[in-house]
Amino acid sequence: MTRRDLTLAVIYAAAGCAALGALALVYGTKAALPYGALPGIAAATLLLWTLSCWPRSRDRLARPSVLVGGLSLITTVVSDPPAVPGGAVWRPAEMAVLLVLLAVVARWGPLRQATAAGGMAGAAVMAWTLPLVPEPSLLSLAGAAAFWSLPVLGAAVIGGYPRLVEHRRCRLVIEIRRSQQLELARELHDFVAHDISGIVAQAQAARFVAESAPGQALPALERIERAGLNALASMDRTVRMLHEANGNDIEPLPGVDQLPSLVERFTSAGATEARLAMPSGALGSLSRETSSTAYRMVVEALTNVRRHAPGATRVEVTLTPARTATDRTPAIEIQVVNNAATAPITSAVTAPTTATLPTTIASPAPDITPTTPSSRIRAKRDGHGGRGLTALRERVQTAGGTLSYGPCEGGWRVRAVLPQTRTLPQESS
Repeated sequence: MTRRDLTLAVIYAAAGCAALGALALVYGTKAALPYGALPGIAAATLLLWTLSCWPRSRDRLARPSVLVGGLSLITTVVSDPPAVPGGAVWRPAEMAVLLVLLAVVARWGPLRQATAAGGMAGAAVMAWTLPLVPEPSLLSLAGAAAFWSLPVLGAAVIGGYPRLVEHRRCRLVIEIRRSQQLELARELHDFVAHDISGIVAQAQAARFVAESAPGQALPALERIERAGLNALASMDRTVRMLHEANGNDIEPLPGVDQLPSLVERFTSAGATEARLAMPSGALGSLSRETSSTAYRMVVEALTNVRRHAPGATRVEVTLTPARTATDRTPAIEIQVVNNAATAPITSAVTAPTTATLPTTIASPAPDITPTTPSSRIRAKRDGHGGRGLTALRERVQTAGGTLSYGPCEGGWRVRAVLPQTRTLPQESS
């Protein structure tokens, strides 16, 4: 609370005491004060302070409202009802002020304090007419309390509904930011990590052969340069995507038309040979989403071969026409198979789709001693990664496809089935 707010609180409190003393002088004694004058003056004083210190006061109004509501409720319980008609004229005005305070607290007060203030003020409003009920009975008292619970409920809705809308909006903003963070993480993982892992492989290979065959280091440096440029291009695209809120002027994501160059770069970056078999009409038959997802799937699989299967000598990337398992609509099947003898072992779980998918990829057997540059890359990355295939599975399922991966004969296989817009032609040799 600022010094100004504290000063105003003292001034209004003194004014309330002065008003109460003036009434005592007018009516002669304290006992002769109008019914409900004390809680009415307290409520009016609190309302004036709230208006004078707005908007700073709205967050600190709950506790004073509890005190004012408690004072009003005590007045209702212990004070004798007025004996003359119109003796309770102060109470309706007091209840109106309490309802205003209740709405403000429900809108801006801290949740726990707002609950306490709402309960106290609501009880005071619901109970204020009970001493005034002629010939009270259980039914009449319950009816009076139920009737005055309606304005309490209205004040709570007036203050609580905007609070609920604001809470939902904040949650939506948090979820949108989280989805943007995940999308950015996928972009960096799918494209940048692939090129960076190739740079590391080439750098360690160049260092490995620099002493024995210096002439082999120059081609490796050239491949490092190309991989670095690809990584920079991916980063530039990601940055432009973040700057362009409407997505304009952003080049489309890579698709299956760039798979040949991807496979060529992978082969040139290490000792593992990658081969691609793709239908001749695949480029024009896939939707943009399917094409991009297929490219990401191949990137993830090749990156995992480099990281988790350093002993692989051959990788087969195949795209073939297929049918979806559910409605038999035209689809494309993408398989990436490597012949590593030390394929990772997975634990399986059941995914939300029809396929049974593992969730994590374990490291190779612990008795493997890294002796090559690729092996050293794998050894240094133990304990890292493991999110790529999980995120890829979510992306494939979002596109309407299925993803499965696991050990196969003498190696490891990643397989995806993605729907397409038109039927693929038969594969040509």
